[in-house]
Amino acid sequence: MESPLSHHLLLLACFLLLFLSSSPTPADARESPLVRSICKATRASFSQNYTLCVKTLWSDARIRSSATSNDLKELAINILEVAAETAQDAQELLNSYQSMIKSSKETKAIQQCAQSYGSVASCFRGTQDEVKEEDTMANYTVARVSDDISVCEIALSSGVKLPTTISTRLQLVKLYNNIGYTITIQLLSIWLHH
Repeated sequence: MESPLSHHLLLLACFLLLFLSSSPTPADARESPLVRSICKATRASFSQNYTLCVKTLWSDARIRSSATSNDLKELAINILEVAAETAQDAQELLNSYQSMIKSSKETKAIQQCAQSYGSVASCFRGTQDEVKEEDTMANYTVARVSDDISVCEIALSSGVKLPTTISTRLQLVKLYNNIGYTITIQLLSIWLHH
């Protein structure tokens, strides 16, 4: 006759086996070597959070699809497309936030940021077109995004507090800018050696 303890141990063992087999694999185990490589290079160049980079890229189906095909050019095009959409979204959030601001000083800063993120979205789209054409200016164009981001950061430095939703979106655009710079450097290296 089996003891109640052995039933509990068997049940516990089955539960642990079921739990461990159904738990998600670590993020790195799912991502392509291409995404890992880009995120490692972005971390090395810009001190970006590697895990955030991987999760951000892997969360978009377009990026995931081009990453699994190991097509660096297609991956860059998709990353820049998502970056432009994210910058456009940031601009729209900033524009809608303006109506909630009471101070003219803060309104001016928010307007400046909204304009800057409109320019950022345009730069990402321009870079995307240059990547499609294998134009060696792609890296220069995406590098200009940093200037527009800085204009917004300077405008906000006067003490303007943004809602978390907006500040998180702005940080995401900055991450995409760093990733865009990293991937266009890699493409530039390939294009110049052909």
